[in-house]
Amino acid sequence: MNGGMVLTILSLNLTAIQNRFPHVASTILSLEPTGAKDHNSYNEPVEKDHIWLEAVQQSVGNIECVFVYGFGQGLGIADILEMYPDRLLFVYEPDEYQFLKSISSYDMRSLLEHPNLYWLAIGDSQLNSLFYMASVHMQRELAFVALRHYLEAEMDVLRDVKEKLEDYNHTYESNQLTHHLFRQDWIRNSMYQMAGMLSSPSIDDFKFSFPGSTAFIIASGPSLQQDIEWVKRVQPHALVIAAGSSIQALVKEGIQPHLAVTLDGGIINDKVFSQPETLKAPLLYGSTSYYGITDRKQKDAIHFVLSNDHISQYYLGMDRTQVAITATPTVVGSAIQAAVWLGARRVVLMGQDLSFPGNKFYADGVGHIEASHNASIVEKAPQQVLNVHGEYNATNESFLFMKDALENLFAALSNIEFINTTRNGAALEGTVWKPIEEVYDMIAEEHIEHDAIANIQRNQPFVINENRIKEVKGKIQHTLNDFAHFREELKIMLKTIGNIREWSRMKPLKCHNAIVEIEQRWTSIVSRDWFVPIIETVLPLEIGLFDQQQPLIAIEQNLSRKADMIHKHLGKLGNEILDKIPMLEELFIEAIRRIDNIKS
Repeated sequence: MNGGMVLTILSLNLTAIQNRFPHVASTILSLEPTGAKDHNSYNEPVEKDHIWLEAVQQSVGNIECVFVYGFGQGLGIADILEMYPDRLLFVYEPDEYQFLKSISSYDMRSLLEHPNLYWLAIGDSQLNSLFYMASVHMQRELAFVALRHYLEAEMDVLRDVKEKLEDYNHTYESNQLTHHLFRQDWIRNSMYQMAGMLSSPSIDDFKFSFPGSTAFIIASGPSLQQDIEWVKRVQPHALVIAAGSSIQALVKEGIQPHLAVTLDGGIINDKVFSQPETLKAPLLYGSTSYYGITDRKQKDAIHFVLSNDHISQYYLGMDRTQVAITATPTVVGSAIQAAVWLGARRVVLMGQDLSFPGNKFYADGVGHIEASHNASIVEKAPQQVLNVHGEYNATNESFLFMKDALENLFAALSNIEFINTTRNGAALEGTVWKPIEEVYDMIAEEHIEHDAIANIQRNQPFVINENRIKEVKGKIQHTLNDFAHFREELKIMLKTIGNIREWSRMKPLKCHNAIVEIEQRWTSIVSRDWFVPIIETVLPLEIGLFDQQQPLIAIEQNLSRKADMIHKHLGKLGNEILDKIPMLEELFIEAIRRIDNIKS
């Protein structure tokens, strides 16, 4: 092969990569071209490696997202794509020169442009971006497979990467950055929680039950350890509210708070409440929190609908102004707002470290995540944050993100007195730091009953409203019935979209009319009143990407370019929506079944 020929293959491949994975193109362009020559690369067998593909099938099962370690010459990747036309591949080639050599030698455009090759990353520096993309898109889990070369040569490296990915995903999940990335879990939670929300009081029913009181919000940071004894002492004088996993630490000390709060939507949260004692206290749960926990809580449950849960708002017939609690990236934010709703004028924070004082991640007794995982997060903590004593603690992005959100909340609730008693935690703007001893003296005269919130629930039992149940169920049923028409309309539109590129070249008038028809169909599809709450929750990134393209499509005058854009962008989105309908139908059927089981 002469040099000119090599260059064209490389430039053809690079153009395809630049379009879809610009981060990979820029890494390739920064490599020393001579480095590839002396590089020891590996070659994949040209004939199908059936034994390896069988092993891949074992790993993948019915998991939707597949992480592939190694790109090689793309042969194994092509085989996986052919075997699984409906899965997303996230491919990582650790060896940059190996990748450069491959894209210099073979025309790989059809592979690089394959829509199911969802993300590509090369070299160490891109591993985290791949983890991020995988975490955003993971429905529930990720299959992990490696090319045979790496299975044979680098088993220990693979184990490391797999652990890193799991760590990253844990952080990502617990980070609640997922909050605005919602995903399937959230929809499932909203739909499955509907029955419970129709048969339990909401936080609104408890408005100003404790006017002028003090509330302690207990978080699970390591500083909680030193002061946990004080929780028992303040309990007769203030509302004690356990935020998220701190319930484990309290239960370990034999403390039952006035209220426990859960917000997280991931199944990992199920572990927090796995011991029966963690569910003894009244439980306040968010409409998108993990449904498995509330399923086990038969009485004394109270719900709140989150400001960013458009699905619950839509089906429960609430407008935005009726939502009591604004979404924040931490359950502590929900707990603070609940305390204020209950009438607290003073909110005291405990265990809210937002950092790793003494390089610890959690208080003792908080055990829903493996210790080794926490240790690795602490070691990797890249940031520093000022603590309450004017020194610095190690911290990370996710804690800083929560810190910002809490400080915004303190500013918004400016008529509330916020005191931070967290011994060694981050300094929080909008709060005054005081040691717990001083705070105890401030509240010693106040009085709160031991079962204060549970007593309200017993004294004014919740009355089930049959009419409301009928209304909500009717609305859900209506959407469920509409899914069938919706699916047909999408299919007809997609069929037309499938033809317009060809027509734009051969039959321009036919193409023009087809585009008008596609636009009308799309308008009818999106004008359903359930479309925005549901589809934008299920496919937020995809709808966002399409919204960026839509104005460009509208202004495109050249017919064949316009047809190409519609085919590419609306065709892609239409298929992504179509793929989600079976899952939605399943969730809606289950939501109705749950509503039918409400015992009046």
